[in-house]
Amino acid sequence: MIKLENKLYSSTEVAEILGVSLRSVYRYLEEGKLRAEVKTATGRHRFTRQNIVDFLYPSGMPEGEEDIPAAPTAPAQQQPVSDPIAQPVIPQRPVVEAPKAVEEPVVATPPQPTMTVEENKVEEEEQVDWLAKFREAAKKFEENTDQLSEIGSVSDTVEEVPVEEPKEEMFYYRSRLGGLKDVAQNIDKTSRNSSLDYAFTLNAGLSLYKPINPFSLLHVYVRPKDRDFFERILALTPSDETNAQLCIIVSDEDDVYKNADEMHGLRVVEKQRLVEDITELKEDLLREAESILS
Repeated sequence: MIKLENKLYSSTEVAEILGVSLRSVYRYLEEGKLRAEVKTATGRHRFTRQNIVDFLYPSGMPEGEEDIPAAPTAPAQQQPVSDPIAQPVIPQRPVVEAPKAVEEPVVATPPQPTMTVEENKVEEEEQVDWLAKFREAAKKFEENTDQLSEIGSVSDTVEEVPVEEPKEEMFYYRSRLGGLKDVAQNIDKTSRNSSLDYAFTLNAGLSLYKPINPFSLLHVYVRPKDRDFFERILALTPSDETNAQLCIIVSDEDDVYKNADEMHGLRVVEKQRLVEDITELKEDLLREAESILS
């Protein structure tokens, strides 16, 4: 059973939960099959528990169920979730395609043509036991939290989560220090001397893995509290995106900096984050990124 918390999930986390690739998640978004509750200032999608449930149960979650159950009758065929790229579908999807098999009483469900009588009996017995346990847990949860009623606080809880979610904003500048190479080297030198976090992404990050077509704008993550410091040290003046040399993305997301790699003496976000950033912010670079990072 997959237990979902009432929090906001990133695109990568949703891909792992659904057992599909990150590209599939964005395709579901484009096709309208999957809805994102929040879209940040930098274009990132954030999903609530209800968004995931609505995707898996488009006709509505079966009565009495709270979390997403694993398939009870075919454990040997269940795909491992450790490699989301290798899993185009998840074990729960058959339930989505035939929800009536879950909604109707298990005892009254006719045997499937591909199953023997004995196999179907085993499935019915296991299904009844599982549903009984699940309904008992759901009843206790409702009594303790009142979050399963029609006017419960689930939606209120979800609305409060973005306050705690690290915010990302993008600021564009020109620097009086010189060209892009000078700016990048000064960011690294200043950060190391002052023990500050940073990590390049998009074109700047991809170019550290392999030379790419010329570009005129650096994108770099820094902590929100350090932005003013970099503005002074790099002699930055605000600019619009068209004429900017540097885009500072402020983020307090620890994984951005903790998982950063060092390439050619500069820090760059990890490959998975780099692909996610390119997919969300610069799709025209995605094909080149996949060929370089694969």
